[in-house]
This record gives sequence, C-alpha cells and structure tokens, in this order.
Amino acid sequence: MKVSSLLFSALILLSACNNTNLANEQDPTLNQIPKEEISPISVAMLNTTHPQTTSTNSTNSMGNTPASPPNYTVQQHQLKTVLNRYLQQLETLNTEGIIEMTYPKLFVPINKKLFIHYLNTLLNSPEIHVDAFHTRLISLGKIRPYRGGYFSSITYAREIHLSFLNPDLYNDELSVRVLYDVLSRKYGKANVHIDTQNRTIIIREKERLLAIKEEKKEWKFIGDNPSYRKLYPRIIPADILSKI
Repeated sequence: MKVSSLLFSALILLSACNNTNLANEQDPTLNQIPKEEISPISVAMLNTTHPQTTSTNSTNSMGNTPASPPNYTVQQHQLKTVLNRYLQQLETLNTEGIIEMTYPKLFVPINKKLFIHYLNTLLNSPEIHVDAFHTRLISLGKIRPYRGGYFSSITYAREIHLSFLNPDLYNDELSVRVLYDVLSRKYGKANVHIDTQNRTIIIREKERLLAIKEEKKEWKFIGDNPSYRKLYPRIIPADILSKI
C-alpha cells in the first residue's frame, strides 16, 4: 500500500504542519514540539481550487440551523464580525487572508517564509481535492481584558469534503480500511465517512480558537489546543496565560 507523505499530511494530520524545518534554525528546541494543529491555515495545504463554501450565518450542510442569536455585547458582536471573515478565509482556503488574520507572534518561533513555502507546495497537490469546506460557530466567549488589550475563547465546528484525484491511492479494501482506522482514531468514528464507490471522504471536528485584540489593532486568531499551548509561553502575553 503506497501512501504519499503529502496525502498523509493532508488527511491524517488535516490541521497539521509537521515539517520540523518550519522552526527557526536558531531555536532548535522547537524541533521537539509536535507540529499538529500548528496553524489554523490547516486545510490551505490541500488544494489550490477553492471549495464550495457555505455561509457561517445560515443553514449549512452540517445538518444544523444556527440557534437564535445569543445576547452578545457590543464587543462580542464586533469580534463575531471579524471571526466570520476569518472563517470565510478558511472556507475559501485563502492562504494570504488566513495568515493576515493569524496572531502574528505565532511566526516568532515558526519561520513564516518557510511556512508559506511549505503550504504553497502542498497547495498544488495532485493527490486530493477539497470539494467543500463548511464552518459553524458553536460558542463565542466573554470578552476579557488583559494588560494590553482583550481576548476571548471561541469554539467552532468544521466539515471538510475531500475526493481522491490519484486513482492509485487507497484503491483496495485493505488500504481504505487502514485509512479509516487512522482517521477514526484522530477524529472519532462518528466524524469520519468514507464513500469507497465515489472515492470521497467527509471529516467533521470541533476546533477551539483564542482571539486576541491588542490595543488599537484588529482581532487576530490562533488555535487553542495542546500542541499550540506548547508554544503559548513563547508568544502569548503572561496576563492571558494566567487567565486561561
């Protein structure tokens, strides 16, 4: 069973950037940090063709109609407006837009130019195609102050539809079963569906974000999970770290 490293990166580590060369050479300690979920520009590595998208504010293909709008404060409404734009960058795989809205200090330990180069290489994948990418906001936390600005916690769901372009990949029952087992361990069996006849995959998962607004600047976003949190002491203000 032949499994290309590119497809492995795109499917098994859907949100991953596990290339250790992304760490700045002058900081070899970062090579020891797992690079899973290293950036919300995850799916930008999958394909250059923009997928079919769905609005973050309307009924979507995930089978959910958003509940009545919560009683957001003015600040939460302002954050939600920026968040919707960020999620739209994700849905359209707009690499430049995603990076622009990513918390910039992420690119202190991570070499931004190498990161972009790595993504652009993966964008031209002949292996798979993103047919659709949907997102849905689940919760937007309170706006909390810190010394220098504000922050908030966000949870959203995403659903990605993929199809195989390379007919030689996962073209037998054993390889498909292995792929399903690996994906199921990562995302849960209920969140993975493989259509062997049409050679398509649907993956669903929940993601957490940390939104940070420095004084007189716009909201920026960074993933909030164990892998990101290994970087947090290097890039997140201590006042925020003490409150999350």
